[in-house]
Amino acid sequence: MKLGTLEAARVVRDAGIEAMDALNSAVVEMAPLLSEATSKELRLAVARSMTAILDNLVNPALEEYPELDVDEDTWGDIARERSKARLSQPR
Repeated sequence: MKLGTLEAARVVRDAGIEAMDALNSAVVEMAPLLSEATSKELRLAVARSMTAILDNLVNPALEEYPELDVDEDTWGDIARERSKARLSQPR
């Protein structure tokens, strides 16, 4: 996949980060409500989903535009900013 513009790659990177953060938050919220076996299945499904997001969206964007690669702290900042923006939108 070639996105063709830096801005498009940034949007894909940020959306991928946001999606993975939302999945992680869902696991944390649901884990106490589930049996140990079901919780394990859920974590595995989420891990597979996150891998797909990385492999199919985030990593190709970073390969095309390596300048978009960020450290772990910035990754967390992006997740928080995107989540806050999404939650503040009217439904």
